[in-house]
Amino acid sequence: MRIIRDPKRLNPCVLVLGMFDGVHRGHQALLMRGDELAQEMVYPLAVCTFQPHPLHVLAPEKEPVMLTTLPEKAAVMQSFGVDGLCVTTFTRARANQSPEDFMAELVEVYAPVVIVCGFNFTFGAGGKGNGQMLKEYGKKHGFRTVIVPEVVIDGETVSSTRIRRLLAQGDMHEVNNLLGRGYSIAGRVEEGKQVGRTIGFPTANITIPPHKALPAFGVYACYLETSGGIFPAVVNVGRHPTLPEGHVTVEAHVLDEFLSLYGRNVRLTFLKFMRPEQKFDSIETLRAQIAHDADDCRAYFAQLQ
Repeated sequence: MRIIRDPKRLNPCVLVLGMFDGVHRGHQALLMRGDELAQEMVYPLAVCTFQPHPLHVLAPEKEPVMLTTLPEKAAVMQSFGVDGLCVTTFTRARANQSPEDFMAELVEVYAPVVIVCGFNFTFGAGGKGNGQMLKEYGKKHGFRTVIVPEVVIDGETVSSTRIRRLLAQGDMHEVNNLLGRGYSIAGRVEEGKQVGRTIGFPTANITIPPHKALPAFGVYACYLETSGGIFPAVVNVGRHPTLPEGHVTVEAHVLDEFLSLYGRNVRLTFLKFMRPEQKFDSIETLRAQIAHDADDCRAYFAQLQ
């Protein structure tokens, strides 16, 4: 799959529109419908999305943290049959573009035979454009519009906002249910203060991608994936109140394995929230709690087998 920034002109395609942060089960419904149409009509499947998030331009103080980085978004989309992920730069000029000009640009750049969008997709200045407007415009400009209805799970619409809220609560079961996969963070292992090593629990300090959403501070059972395999791990997300470092870290202790991870790229997939972050009275109490956390995670992974 190709990632194309600000495309100028593509071959005719089935085009799916949206932000797709998280590429959750609601987004997946759009991609699956697009893939069905692309295979049926024998056209490539393209996605048009935007970067940065529109609120970065329109209301920076309200810009949300991201559930997926661009490479993560691309990897999930590829698994749903997307041939090209087209990333349109969102600027003030883009925000002020009329719905009519936006639709004309879609026709010129993508030559769509079908456009697929969600029930709540809006575009153009003030968000005045919508799926119904695309339908009417398409009748005159040679494309069909398919509006995919909302996906409802447990009585509530699946949305990126809902998932961010659950992530901030540490509810990984529900986050992963709505995503259709495990929530993950990928980064390079950097050298930390090596405090964990001195108390018998060496950890890998994972670089946090900019603007990446983190789960609630606390301890988690995770899978740590490297080029050498996938390993159970106990992971701490937070500020280390017992041994404060000042900044937020994500640190993983691989269970019952000694791996040399410094400088390597790893991915953590969050499975279960074990306990909230807390401050301990002494290093000895902290050490005992980490040992208990490791045992709890071993028990969790044992019951998965």
